[in-house]
Amino acid sequence: MKMHRTSESSLAISLIVPILLFCPSMLAYSISFTPQVYLKDSSPYGTPYADWIKKWWQWNISLPQAKHPQTNLKTVCAMGESGQVSFLVQNLQSNPSHYSCTIPANNAIMAPIGTGSCVSIEAHSSKPADLIDCATEGDKYLTFKATLDDVPLSNLENNYAITKIFDMTVPDDNFESLKGGTYPAAAGGYFIFLKPLSIGKHTLNIDARVLNPTDNSFNFHYVTSFDLKVQ
Repeated sequence: MKMHRTSESSLAISLIVPILLFCPSMLAYSISFTPQVYLKDSSPYGTPYADWIKKWWQWNISLPQAKHPQTNLKTVCAMGESGQVSFLVQNLQSNPSHYSCTIPANNAIMAPIGTGSCVSIEAHSSKPADLIDCATEGDKYLTFKATLDDVPLSNLENNYAITKIFDMTVPDDNFESLKGGTYPAAAGGYFIFLKPLSIGKHTLNIDARVLNPTDNSFNFHYVTSFDLKVQ
C-alpha cells in the first residue's frame, strides 16, 4: 500500500531539490541538518528511527476510511500517538489541504513527506527484496520543501529511511481497501520527525511533488499546512 498515487497513495518544490535517486553519495553527513528534526540514524525515545516508520504505518493503515484524510476530505486532523510521539497524516490529492491539530506538550511529531509501504498481497511475493522494491519505488524522483514557522527545514532529502521486513496488520476497513489480515511488509519514506516544540502555536508547511519520467502513475503534487497547537 503506497502513499504515492491516487488509490495507492504518498507524499515539493521551490528551490527545486535535485531528483532523488537512492545512492550512497547522497547520504553524506558533512551536510548540516535542521536541528529540530531527528535523523535517520537516531533512536528517538530508545526506538530506532526506521522502527518509528513501522509504527507510523501500522497506525496509518489502522485508520478507518471515515477518519483518514485520503478518503474523507472533511478530516480536521488525523492524529495518533505512540508513547511520546504524535503521528500526523495528510491527503495527497486535495490541493491545498489544511489541518488543525492539538499536540500534547513534550511530544515529538512525525509527519510524512513521501512514503510508501507494501504488503505481500500487493507485491505478490514475500521476498524481502520484492517487498522493499514495491514499498520504495514511488519515492523516486521526489522533490519537496518544508517549513516550520516559515523557517525552511533543510536537507531532509538526505534523511530517507527504509524499514526491515515486519508484520503489518491490516483491518477490514482501511483507506487502501486492502483485504484485512496480517502480512509481511516493508516501508520507506521521507518524514518530518520533529523534536518536541515549545508550548503555543506553530505552522508546518509541506509542498511535495513526484514527476516520474517512466511511470506517471506515481506522479502527484500536494501542498499541505498543519496548524499545530502545543499544550
